[in-house]
Amino acid sequence: MAGKTENRIQQECVMWFHNRYPKHRGCLFAVPNGGNRSPLEGKILKATGVWPGVSDLLLMVNGITTCLELKTDCGHQSAKQKIWENLMRENGFRYCVVRSEEEFKKIVEPLMTIHGY
Repeated sequence: MAGKTENRIQQECVMWFHNRYPKHRGCLFAVPNGGNRSPLEGKILKATGVWPGVSDLLLMVNGITTCLELKTDCGHQSAKQKIWENLMRENGFRYCVVRSEEEFKKIVEPLMTIHGY
């Protein structure tokens, strides 16, 4: 049986978070940074702040921002993703590569229990 795709892992993580923490749904959001675009669309997006390598999800709770990059069991970060990871870490943000819903829960649940969510 083939493993899950990054999209499927992300969907499972988002669905779990939305069901587990409905009052905090806007605190976890996707960054639609990928996909094929025309050169004009690419220029427009770049001019409006789209940045290469940004993580798939951002979680902002309890004054803590966590960058979450979703990968399959055998997936690897691109060079641009590693550069962005380093930039985020240098600026004091948490960055995690997530390969399953279980890993996601282990990252998120401690953050949500800081204030009893």
